[in-house]
Amino acid sequence: MMPKRSTITDRSDEEFEWTGRMNESVYFVNCNNSVITVGSKCTKVSVESCVNTKVILKFGNITSFLEIIKCVDSEVCLEEGVSIATVSVDGARNLTLRVKDCQTQLEKIWWHNVSKLHVDRGAEMGLFLLDKIPENNEITRFQHVCKVQPDGSFSKEPVMRENGYPITEEEKMAAEAKQAEYDRQMEEMVRRNIKISKKPAP
Repeated sequence: MMPKRSTITDRSDEEFEWTGRMNESVYFVNCNNSVITVGSKCTKVSVESCVNTKVILKFGNITSFLEIIKCVDSEVCLEEGVSIATVSVDGARNLTLRVKDCQTQLEKIWWHNVSKLHVDRGAEMGLFLLDKIPENNEITRFQHVCKVQPDGSFSKEPVMRENGYPITEEEKMAAEAKQAEYDRQMEEMVRRNIKISKKPAP
């Protein structure tokens, strides 16, 4: 059965709860000055072009993926027990992501073209600003990723690989070391083959 798509658009100055089915993906688009609650488990949640809007997730989703696009002065809250593996944020301005327990509710956050992305990690961890240059209102124009560590902190500053895939510095170094070892083994294999081919025929 193909997943269904439910789109809620152009809602303003409202407080409402959305409930659907597990095979539905829900998209909230152009909602302003509103409070939206996702009151049932679904396939995927996307929030796009919303302004001064709060979205509350009372349940997780099948894909464990949350997408936030071009939202301004808004916040997304994961209620206690709701786990999302990946949060993707693109083109947002002054966005806050609130979680009760960072260690159990998040795995990683991807962000691109973002200004002022805050993560409220609960009372013990406090507020964390992902954007490194918020004071001059510039925008991070590169794609970044950070991962939640076992203690609830975030991984170090992310970097870009040559193929454009964002990873952390530790992962980049490990990948480069693995590639270097692979290249060394391939070169050694080529040298052995050349030596064998140069041996005179009996």
